Amino acid sequence: MQAAAELTPGAPGAAAAARRAVAGRGLLLVAPALLFVVVLFLVPFLAVARISVAGPAVPGSRTFFDLSVLAPGNLPALAADPLFRSVLGVTLRLGLVTTVVCMAVAVPFAAYVHRARGWWKAVLVAAIILPKLVNLLVLLYGVLLILGNRGFLNQGLQGLGLVDRPLPLFGNLFAVVFTEVLVVLPYPLLVLLAAFSAADARQFDAARSLGAGPVRAYLETVIRPAWPAAGGAALITAVWGFGAFVGPLVLGNPPYYTVAVEVYTRALERLEWVDAAGWALLGVLAFGAVVALPALVVRRRRS
Repeated sequence: MQAAAELTPGAPGAAAAARRAVAGRGLLLVAPALLFVVVLFLVPFLAVARISVAGPAVPGSRTFFDLSVLAPGNLPALAADPLFRSVLGVTLRLGLVTTVVCMAVAVPFAAYVHRARGWWKAVLVAAIILPKLVNLLVLLYGVLLILGNRGFLNQGLQGLGLVDRPLPLFGNLFAVVFTEVLVVLPYPLLVLLAAFSAADARQFDAARSLGAGPVRAYLETVIRPAWPAAGGAALITAVWGFGAFVGPLVLGNPPYYTVAVEVYTRALERLEWVDAAGWALLGVLAFGAVVALPALVVRRRRS
């Protein structure tokens, strides 16, 4: 009788069984993604963390490190290194600037593309996607043709008589940010465009019929509901910005090198694997702290 009662629709036992069944199906659906994250991210990340506290290489060892020897002081010493702090500061500032510039451009431009119609909208979407279809080295060479001392921009400014000598547009912060924005911008644009396209056009018409102007109606019915997508787009942009590598390495100079560039230099050029792993680990932890801080502030305000 008790078992029958538990299986009766509406009984607490039936509801719990239904929740367990749904959770089980959800776990099966998410299992491939979890496996992907564990195998291709978590395991290598733990290996990097292990190497970052490994001792120096032992002469005659067949491995890069004698993993039975630990040096827990490696990470605190690295975190106190003025060079690491300087490079980390540059990385965080570059990531922040890249995120702000990309989002400042992406939100209005995505709104403009969303409002466009016909062949013009297709052209604009193609212009967003096109930079991701070009080889990155070709894209960087194009940036050099634009920003170089004899590039199109300087030649145009000199031809118009606006400047007497070429502007320093290469090998500085402007060039690095310009390159990173060019590489990263398509991602937030596509995310925002998809979110704007999900808006119900009838809500816009209803807002207009109630007396709202076109700008306010668009803000209330399209932009405001897309704020969660805007947060996701900003997070994607921040990940790319804090992990900037190509722009600082090719179009920047040492004062604008990021943690990613230093990890590459120490691991593949100097073969300093312990230091490279330490730089990588501390960089990830710093980025995680920066990303988690706004979420904690929002949660405290809601509570």
